[in-house]
Amino acid sequence: MRRAAIGLLLLAGAAAPAQSQPGTQPASALENFHRVTITNGPLTAQVYPPGPNELYRGTRFDHAGVVFHVTYQGQDYDSYWFDRFVTDPTVTGPQPPYVQTSCCAVSGPVEEFSAVGFEDAGMGGRFLKPGIGIFKRDNDDPKRFPTLPALNDGTRTFAATKNSAHFTQVIDDPKSGIGYRYEKTVTLVPGKPQMTISHVLTNTGSKTIDTEVYCHNFLTLSPGNEHLVITAPFAIKPQTPFQPHLARVEGKTIRYLAPVPPGEMVRSYLDGFGSSASDYDFTVTNTKTGFGQRIRGDQPIVKINMWSIDRTYSLEPYIAIHLKPGETKRWTYTYDYYGPKDKKAGVSP
Repeated sequence: MRRAAIGLLLLAGAAAPAQSQPGTQPASALENFHRVTITNGPLTAQVYPPGPNELYRGTRFDHAGVVFHVTYQGQDYDSYWFDRFVTDPTVTGPQPPYVQTSCCAVSGPVEEFSAVGFEDAGMGGRFLKPGIGIFKRDNDDPKRFPTLPALNDGTRTFAATKNSAHFTQVIDDPKSGIGYRYEKTVTLVPGKPQMTISHVLTNTGSKTIDTEVYCHNFLTLSPGNEHLVITAPFAIKPQTPFQPHLARVEGKTIRYLAPVPPGEMVRSYLDGFGSSASDYDFTVTNTKTGFGQRIRGDQPIVKINMWSIDRTYSLEPYIAIHLKPGETKRWTYTYDYYGPKDKKAGVSP
């Protein structure tokens, strides 16, 4: 139910072109926020640090490692998929078409963790939204995005090199017993059209950290997602059938048959994967242009959501994290980019 609700929330801002309205800015104004450009030659990317004048101020996505405009051979893989965004992060209500609140006004690879300690907190108690901070529980739905402001967002550091960016967040919250050290590194691998996003999460508190995390891979490869083909290492089984005039499953492949019209979405949880990390290996290709992306993870998948509208496509594999006090979890995503001039062996379908 939660993913369906989020899908409708995203869709609410994606039905028809938005007009200028008070309290919003055009999507292009995102370029005015603090950002760092990294490059390895073949790839360039914009990385948006947390802190003063940070791009993302909502309570859904991890504030570390927001990556925008990953560009290869002139193709922008992660551009805007909305027209305007609301400037006040406390405004979370419905908006006109193609206007996004702080919940979702991002693009590119951006991650969301499920809440930690929500049930134990009790009403008015403290719980954790990893990657963001400690919040006061003010409702009965652990899947609802927390209400600003955070009670404790810890301390953060950020450092960048020519081809990488490194983020840390340390939270110590004795009132809840929750604490962690979180490190995240975005690297454009030298000499390759490849990006890695690596993580180290250590539980420094007295409570167990149980959560799931997924990467919302907002891809802007094809208007309407026309000509997109998605492949997996396993036979794909959507839990909810796709609209037959828009997308079709062919064994290990999902094929878009026509552009997704404004106001519609193609989405479903996907089954068929096993318990091996080797199943976390997907390609998304625009067969008309030849541009595509391979997405890999080094952890087993626990569930997959697929969501798309007319302006963006997102495959969302989830992994599980269970950390007792003192334990550490490491995981890495690897993105390979390819285009019409590349030899695709071992990369594209």
